[in-house]
Amino acid sequence: MLKQPDRISIFNYCFALGVSEVFFLSSFYLSILDVSLFAIALPFSALFLMFSLYLFLRTHKAIKTLPNQDERRREIHAFYHQSFGIFTIIFFTLLFVALAFIPLLDNGGHLYLLYCLPMALLCMIPAIVSYKGMKSFKLENGKNLTKIY
Repeated sequence: MLKQPDRISIFNYCFALGVSEVFFLSSFYLSILDVSLFAIALPFSALFLMFSLYLFLRTHKAIKTLPNQDERRREIHAFYHQSFGIFTIIFFTLLFVALAFIPLLDNGGHLYLLYCLPMALLCMIPAIVSYKGMKSFKLENGKNLTKIY
């Protein structure tokens, strides 16, 4: 079991997410070159995407158990805001790739369809959690602001 993260940062899960995207883009490149090895990279991409989802949810759980949430409200809001953007972009990218490969079902497009649709739905989980986190840790605009003239 991994220890709880001590920092609230997107870097807790971004490395695994980046590795996942490298495997996905390399499989995409290999399919464009018409090499049949592209199907080997897709399971690794899915594995690292699920691991990054696990790391995100572990950081989310650590945020919920923080004793000083009010003091770190800005940091928590930034984490959820950045996570929402990252996972929403990945969701739409995977969805559009799945839709783009529908006409190419005979050339390996069925593998992308079977990979991209479930992974896009999987990326909706952290996007929804991040959206709820952003709403619960809203920043107050009118309080404790100093005017600079």
